[in-house]
Amino acid sequence: MKRGTTIRKAAVAVLCIVLIPAVSAAQTSPEQFLGHKVGADRKLADYGQIKAYFEKLDQETPKLQLLTIGESTLKRQLIMAVITAEENMARLDRYREIVKKLRDPRTLAPEEARKLATEGKAILLITCGIHASEIAATQMAMELAYRLVTGDTPFEADRILQDVIILLVPSHNPDGNQMVVDWYRKYVGTKYEGGPMPWIYHHYAGHDNNRDWFMFNLPETRAVSKVLYGDWLPQIHIDEHQMGSTAARLFIPPFMDPPVPNVQPLLWRGVNLCGATMAYDLQKNGYRGVNHGRSFTGW
Repeated sequence: MKRGTTIRKAAVAVLCIVLIPAVSAAQTSPEQFLGHKVGADRKLADYGQIKAYFEKLDQETPKLQLLTIGESTLKRQLIMAVITAEENMARLDRYREIVKKLRDPRTLAPEEARKLATEGKAILLITCGIHASEIAATQMAMELAYRLVTGDTPFEADRILQDVIILLVPSHNPDGNQMVVDWYRKYVGTKYEGGPMPWIYHHYAGHDNNRDWFMFNLPETRAVSKVLYGDWLPQIHIDEHQMGSTAARLFIPPFMDPPVPNVQPLLWRGVNLCGATMAYDLQKNGYRGVNHGRSFTGW
């Protein structure tokens, strides 16, 4: 009897050892963290909550590393999540070195370039909410990060994260996000609910903050530009906006003519190729309300 008890205790101890990593590695969903589903009626997460959620994921999973890339105009931390396979995390400096070497083909022999391209990883930057009143992307960012690190996606997230380093900026305009959410919460449930905020949602630039890319006046633009052209050099950048309530649900490339003539034509072909792939998958899965080749030029 004593021997059997000892065996049972040993078995329980082994089971606990096996289960502890699984418990500690569990990821908190946005719904668990916020107390409501992302996108629930009359519920918006502000920048403080979004930042706190990404800090939570950073603690819980080795597939996400949270970085501070700068400071907003009103001195909020501008955060960026690096999401990729755990083994890639240990070699981020090497992959950044590779893209920096590949940025100028004149500096490499073709054979060395092919070797580096084979060793390297694709880097994708997603920025959200530069126009703070287009609120959906900042909310979606939490759900996207959660689904990527848990593998709960329609595609093979784990396989993709082996080959891709995703850089996710959940809000390109933290000050504006906080303003928009505070204003909405103030009047939710009243006859003024959903009314426009009577001041601009960027302290200086308002809706025109996305037109700062050729001047770099704003600290938010400078921070993301450093990611784009200095620190990470992603091959693809998706800047998430939001269509109006009377427009299509989603716009994807190709853009309307004319394209900017100063951009190498093969880059436009690459953009169009990404859009065509997206269109194929969306249509294959029965999604509607997607347009391309109209509404926005490539200028």
